[in-house]
Amino acid sequence: MKYIKLYILFFLMIFAVTGCTTDDLKDDVNDLKDRVTLIEEQVKLLNDNLAVIAYILDTQNKTISEVKNVTDNGEVTQKKIVLSDGTELTLTIGKPGTINEPEVTVGEDKMWYINGEPTGVIAIGEPGKNGEGYPEFRVQDGDWQVRFGDGEWKPVTGGENVADGSLGDQFFVKAEVVDDNFVVTMTDGMVHTLPIVADLACAIDKTSIGLDEEGFWVIEKDTRVEVLVKITGENPQVTYPQGWRATLSELETADDKGNNYKLYIYAPAATIKTMNTRAAANNTSDITVQVQKGSLWAVDKIKVKTPKELNTNEGKYNDGQAIRVGGLEITRELYGDIKAVPADGKLTEGGVYFISENGKSLIYDLPISGVTDLIILPNTEEITDIKLTVTKQIYLNRTFVCQNVALLNKVVNQDSFHYPLRVMGETGVNIVMDHCKIENLVVTKGFAMGGASKATLDNFIITNSDIEIAMGGSGFYLMTQMGSKNVNVENNLIYNSSETDVLEAKICNSNLLTIENLNLASNTLIDIESSGTSVYGLIRGTVTNATVKNNLYWLSKAKKGAFFFSGNASTVANLNVGNNYGYSSSGKQLRMFQSAAINPDIELVADLFATFDKSTGTFVPKDEYKAYGAQR
Repeated sequence: MKYIKLYILFFLMIFAVTGCTTDDLKDDVNDLKDRVTLIEEQVKLLNDNLAVIAYILDTQNKTISEVKNVTDNGEVTQKKIVLSDGTELTLTIGKPGTINEPEVTVGEDKMWYINGEPTGVIAIGEPGKNGEGYPEFRVQDGDWQVRFGDGEWKPVTGGENVADGSLGDQFFVKAEVVDDNFVVTMTDGMVHTLPIVADLACAIDKTSIGLDEEGFWVIEKDTRVEVLVKITGENPQVTYPQGWRATLSELETADDKGNNYKLYIYAPAATIKTMNTRAAANNTSDITVQVQKGSLWAVDKIKVKTPKELNTNEGKYNDGQAIRVGGLEITRELYGDIKAVPADGKLTEGGVYFISENGKSLIYDLPISGVTDLIILPNTEEITDIKLTVTKQIYLNRTFVCQNVALLNKVVNQDSFHYPLRVMGETGVNIVMDHCKIENLVVTKGFAMGGASKATLDNFIITNSDIEIAMGGSGFYLMTQMGSKNVNVENNLIYNSSETDVLEAKICNSNLLTIENLNLASNTLIDIESSGTSVYGLIRGTVTNATVKNNLYWLSKAKKGAFFFSGNASTVANLNVGNNYGYSSSGKQLRMFQSAAINPDIELVADLFATFDKSTGTFVPKDEYKAYGAQR
């Protein structure tokens, strides 16, 4: 019993000591949380008030539209200042605090000073030249740091070991609305009177614009872009840099944001040198919109420039520019760093490859784990001959893009499929071939097939390409078991080079699936017959919008005939057709739809070609038809 009592006393002592330690620890943690919160509040207060100071020192012709009071327990503690461009500033009416924050002043040289040290940054604008921004502060590892704009964070001299204390403000004594003015009294005794003009506003809606790291809107040369603007006042005007052009157009009705004008910006055809710095508030890069009321002006600006002049696709890609292939944008942000091209040409992983050697041969022989992306592009315009031999199916999860590539299909009897491309991803998948050749597509198969689940592609794009079907037979599908949001098959030669018929050929075999937008234009189709024992039509599936124009479709030895679409017009909601010419031997059917009752815009011509050579893939239309079919 004595031992039990001793054990009980021992454990009670442990609990007592532990309880005390835990309480102390909780107090320490709470104190730390309170201290961190206090410092965060001081940082926010300092930065908010500095934004107001920056506006007072350099309004850049932005007027105040409204000043609102923010109260706490009936006491006005803050002022919300709404500027004419929609910017909202917060002014905290404070009293001196005890947290050792940096002292911020403006010297006689109109520069910002921090703890008495000059920063070299102009605070006060002059006629024709704005200020260069204002300091922003943060506390990192217990020390104050500062930066201007999006510049590098740098330590503040004398800003080490931030101590807690009480919140405070070092700038303002009083801020109040007097008649139609906002009157601010500073701690140095200066009084600033700023007009409040409720019906004067100028704000460019930048929410839909992607700006680069330096705040520029990068606009392709010789293009026009547009952006909405909110304008209230009189005599709206727009100025723009040399070589550029910009115009304002008033809308009939304002949108839900109050935007009532559209600003059109026309980029120059040639490169214009601009100042690529954060301080570039100047007429070499600024599109400026301004509106007046009496003697007062409201102004907003946006910086513009054209992309850098770079000689290689690799350079553009690394610079963050988009490489456009068949309308699809390839960017480093989306697809990652460039992969090194292996010397022996054997690809060991997916990714983005830029080819700098004409005649370069690549081999795809990867396991069925496949790739997320495989993108093969020429590095310069001179690289027109790239070879890709596919010996195992490319199991694709996202994006496959080739440009100036001759794809040789050597996939045989893999899972009983001969398709070089097998899509495993179900959404967000893109397939693009531009200025390519696809060779040796063998009997009964095709180019791209869906995996176990039927995918819906974002894009299936084949443009300016030659597709050779090397053997005849039944069931050739360029794309099968997949729907697509966008299908664009334009300016291609798709031909059967064998002497054996190709039956039941399909561009899109999307049975029970949907193609939202289809463009089938300026293609030459030779001896690929869409009819067969059971199903008909180059396009099989439900199509929302379709354009079928300027195609040449030729059948030398038609069995039954051919049709652009299976079924009847009910399979295509909106159809736009024109200038399609064709021929089907022995008077066999050649129509837009399988249904005989619907046959819009296919003119049958028995003598279309001046040169017809299947062995070389040369099909030259006669002069009167040269504007149609694949343009080579």
